[in-house]
Amino acid sequence: MKKTVCFIACLILFASCNKKSKPYLPQSNGNINTITVVISDNLWESSVGETLRAIFAMPAEGLPQQEPLFDLKQMPPEVFSGFAQSSRLVLWVGLYSEQTFRIDTNRYASPQRMGVITSSTEEALIQNIAGNALQLINEFKQVEIKEKQRRISKSLKQHLGTHHNLSIDLKMPSVYTTFKEAQGIVWYQKEIQKGSLNILAYELPTSKVDFNEESLPQIISVRDSIGKSFVPGRSKGSYVITEEAYEPYIYRSVVGGFSAIETRGTWEVKSDFMAGPFLNYIIKDTINDRQLVLEGFVFAPSAAKRDYIFEVDAILQSLQITQKE
Repeated sequence: MKKTVCFIACLILFASCNKKSKPYLPQSNGNINTITVVISDNLWESSVGETLRAIFAMPAEGLPQQEPLFDLKQMPPEVFSGFAQSSRLVLWVGLYSEQTFRIDTNRYASPQRMGVITSSTEEALIQNIAGNALQLINEFKQVEIKEKQRRISKSLKQHLGTHHNLSIDLKMPSVYTTFKEAQGIVWYQKEIQKGSLNILAYELPTSKVDFNEESLPQIISVRDSIGKSFVPGRSKGSYVITEEAYEPYIYRSVVGGFSAIETRGTWEVKSDFMAGPFLNYIIKDTINDRQLVLEGFVFAPSAAKRDYIFEVDAILQSLQITQKE
């Protein structure tokens, strides 16, 4: 018996000694939508830096005023150490004999994405950046959405959707309240200084909107009809519509694992001077044979709105759908 116990103990000890331990990684840090750009001062001030700023700090779509897609925080490689290496989003750019493009996951911290771009000349480096920018942007966006959802999950509002016969769940902060509801439609709202963040959820018949990039007129028609019947303005007879002066952006997308049409643009109030950004997803709900509409819009006069609409997007992308009873 003693021999058996000793043999088992030896096996456990052997397994423990041979098990590869994962290196400790600190928690990543940084403001949402901020990239630490590791690049020499000379390159940052050259056409390479201009290319980086033109791509990664280009105006975010669907906002009433210009705000950058990402905030860029530049530092030369020699000072990229310690706390700086724990940045959640890192972009390393430099001149090197070999051309390189790769995306490292959790190299210095977790969660972290680090894009590495090198080329032998400035001209080749610019082409390398431009050719891989879209992949990097999409990767960075997904990391930031997950990070925002992680922060939201610390204090969640409970029991959404099922109370309104929508059979959905959204990971929404507890500070959001049910502002208004009617048959088949609900409006959640979070108050902010001098404004509010707003989320609408409702359903449409399965064939109401065509699922392609040519469906924008249909989407605008649906939005404006909901605005007229459910989202009034301050003055009598006024209501929210899609801004008429600028055409919204429209894309194919995926939300909660379901095909969707994504629309971004600006809303305004008919017969009033109010406006702001909106984000609309029309989702093909194959579980319940319907089109589910999730929309967020921001009212924040005289304030930056990029991070507000980003919060709304993180909530909408947390969607889970269940079978209606």
